[in-house]
Amino acid sequence: MNESTNQPTSRAHLPLRSARFSGLFVGALAVLVVAIALGVLPRIAQRKALAVAATEVSLPRRVRVAPATAGAAQDSIALPATSSPIRTTQLYAKSSGFLRRNHVEVGDLVKAGQLLAEIDAKETDEQLALATAQLDEAKANVGIVEEAASRNRKLANVGVVSAQQADDAKASANSAVAIVKTRGAEVQRISALRAYQRIIAPFDGTVVRRNYDPGALVGSAGGGGIPLFEIADTSTLRIVVDVPQVYAQGVAVGGEAKVYLAQNPKAAENAKIVRASAVLDPVSRTRHTEIELPGGKTILPNAFVYVRLILPKPQATVVIPSAALIVRRDGMQVARIDGSKVTLVPIELSRDLGREIEVVSGVALGDRVVLNPPDELASGTEVRVVEEKKEEKDSAHP
Repeated sequence: MNESTNQPTSRAHLPLRSARFSGLFVGALAVLVVAIALGVLPRIAQRKALAVAATEVSLPRRVRVAPATAGAAQDSIALPATSSPIRTTQLYAKSSGFLRRNHVEVGDLVKAGQLLAEIDAKETDEQLALATAQLDEAKANVGIVEEAASRNRKLANVGVVSAQQADDAKASANSAVAIVKTRGAEVQRISALRAYQRIIAPFDGTVVRRNYDPGALVGSAGGGGIPLFEIADTSTLRIVVDVPQVYAQGVAVGGEAKVYLAQNPKAAENAKIVRASAVLDPVSRTRHTEIELPGGKTILPNAFVYVRLILPKPQATVVIPSAALIVRRDGMQVARIDGSKVTLVPIELSRDLGREIEVVSGVALGDRVVLNPPDELASGTEVRVVEEKKEEKDSAHP
């Protein structure tokens, strides 16, 4: 009875043990396969990479190239400059005296010939009165002397007086006439000095400085005095800019310019080149250039400004990437692609534009140049050309 019941139980456990054994076998087989793969596959990949590298070494070097493009027909340059009134002058007292009255203040608009101030100089008034009295005396005496000379000449003709007496009378008359002229000149001189006691505006403008109050003792510039007023004509502003030698040939009278403040470059004002020096400054190698623009806008006189000039280039240029430049002991060069080979050619630079450079000789429009050329690259080296992708250009030149 016991045997009959135990025997089916042991038979029921046989399939379970067989399934377990099969699972263990499959797991071991999978582990073995993975181990083989981890050991063999990297070796296969390494062998392929070595084969590719060997093939690559046997082939010509791969290089990236870019074409030389046409440079701009004009140069746009911004130069620092200073604005100033078209006319400005300092007014001094010609004669010494006390300032009687100021007729204008700082900021006042004045017209040419307008009275600005008056100076008291009592001694000048007295000198003028004395000179006028002496002139009147001389004029009165000249009539008497001339009449006496005329009588002596008549008497000499009839033998009443000698010819010598007649000549002396004539000489006295001539002296009297000369004295009249001398006294008249002295009156004019003192009158001119007295006129200088009235300070007059020489042109239309604005009072930008007043240095004296009424009652102050003023004097001439030669005597160490300081100016009473400074007048400026700000209706037009003069912008003086020194153009570097490389751009100097493009400066022409009548050319366009734009003037703007550093803090507001978008508010540029249109201006004209009105005059330019015919020679370069021997020290700075720049060309003195003057520009005029209407005043009364955003730019004040004597302000620090920038001038943007659009100047034609003296000769055509081509542009290549800066990455193509080779600097060696022989000078600056680029590696130009000729067919499937490289030719190192010397170049002459015009300007460094940052990521690009302008070239005036050595490279022609459409030439392809090697980017980031290796140091060992030499003329005659055979290469495989890889054209620069458009997206790379776009990222290199935002």
